[in-house]
Amino acid sequence: MSEAHPLRSRLRELYYGHTEDAVRFQGVLFVLDLAVIVFFLISQFITEQRWFWLADGAIAAFVALDLGARLFALGTFKRWLKFPTTWIDLVVLATLLAPAVLHNWGFLRVLRLWTLVHTERFWNVLARGKWDDTYVEDLTKAITTLFVFIFLSAGAAQALFLGDHPKLNNFIDALYFVVTSLTTTGYGDITIDSAGGRLFSMALMLIGISLFFSIAQKAFAPQRRFERCSCGQDRHELDARHCKSCGARLREPVQAGG
Repeated sequence: MSEAHPLRSRLRELYYGHTEDAVRFQGVLFVLDLAVIVFFLISQFITEQRWFWLADGAIAAFVALDLGARLFALGTFKRWLKFPTTWIDLVVLATLLAPAVLHNWGFLRVLRLWTLVHTERFWNVLARGKWDDTYVEDLTKAITTLFVFIFLSAGAAQALFLGDHPKLNNFIDALYFVVTSLTTTGYGDITIDSAGGRLFSMALMLIGISLFFSIAQKAFAPQRRFERCSCGQDRHELDARHCKSCGARLREPVQAGG
């Protein structure tokens, strides 16, 4: 595939550029991504609706088209597969194209929320980059990671342990079990007594505590200055005059996080 292809150059500019046209294009994708994520989040409760499978098919077409466009823009499979978003979207597409086989794993689609918040597209479009590389970005990513982890854990509990307890019968029951385990509340009304269930519960508590601490750290940590140094370091103390990693002098003025 030729690097000089005009369509490829145009797509690359739209997907990864910062021009007015690129920001508008990324804004449209941003809105579509949000709509897809909302659909995924409520899909557990609307599967009986007549239009559900039509919407599912339309989303599959959108995800496939987006994947194909990014592949064409990047030019090679090797570069395309380097992006975590590619792998996650491939998993999402598989659950959309083979619902009969992968129906119990459809909850993996919420990973698209994690990838959206971790893409430059999200922060370029949101307030025109105002919060890119700031305290707001760090905290938003930490909260999103916790939310996605809770949703994924509830889906996994439903897929792996449904029926293992008389009160574990649907996604809401699984979500309740995950939240009470994650917060170490542990009411005890829903328990999974198998060896696998106990290991699952322990992993929930350990990972959950780590994620809560991560949010607290980002919410209450001292503010940082945000300026990218030539060594790659972009977090500095408010009164720092030199990069703590390489010693290079920092430029003024700098942007304060928060």
